[in-house]
Amino acid sequence: MANILTVAVCISNEVTLSHFVQPIEILASINSADIPKPGMETVDVPFKVVFDYLAPTMDPIVSVLGPAAATLNPTKTYAEVEASGHQYDIIWVPAGRWNLRQLFVSSLGPIFQGPPPDSFTGVDRTPKEEIDFLRAQAPKAKYILSVCSGALQLAVSGVLSGKRATTNKAFYRVITEVASTAKDIEWVPKARWVIDGNVWTSSGVAAGSDMALAFLEHLAGAKLARQTRSIVEIPEVSSDDDQFASWHGLV
Repeated sequence: MANILTVAVCISNEVTLSHFVQPIEILASINSADIPKPGMETVDVPFKVVFDYLAPTMDPIVSVLGPAAATLNPTKTYAEVEASGHQYDIIWVPAGRWNLRQLFVSSLGPIFQGPPPDSFTGVDRTPKEEIDFLRAQAPKAKYILSVCSGALQLAVSGVLSGKRATTNKAFYRVITEVASTAKDIEWVPKARWVIDGNVWTSSGVAAGSDMALAFLEHLAGAKLARQTRSIVEIPEVSSDDDQFASWHGLV
């Protein structure tokens, strides 16, 4: 029987779906690596991956776009995980619930079905349950990955203390200068993604899929990563291929 790697995806209301939906599908290609596909060789990967979507309650999660977008049903609550004592191998952290949402939705007009955006305060509103989960799980997790402003949750929980990291370049200054983050984090302004030990952080939305493909190669080898890339048709980039750092005047 194949070994299992367990993956926790940390979600709450106002999560950005694109920060984890495609990346998780990319990682899930591990589970079908041994199934023949037209024009491709099978790949022997000695483990499978299983996913849990964790939230403060079992209520459907409403995304950053509000009811206009899809909702997501959690599979477990953070309290259930704490009570069970289960340790996850991989933790995936998309952007969560903080006032960056107000900055984002202000440009969406009629697409956004919700209350008018408030002014940006830089205050983290991530549920305490998620921060507590990250603090408890981080020391023994094999890998921790964030996309976009998910890096803020990692910073607030102490996971990035003493490490190099990056985040979405449009909100880079807000996260690194306005939001309350540890001063001993070495924020990297020009990076598609950054790896420091077992912690991986990426820039904005699409960068999460780039990082997921690099992470897939790290876990399961170049052959499966290349095959998966050819299926999802995402061009290959390097970790420092970041045109948006210049775009937003960070370099």
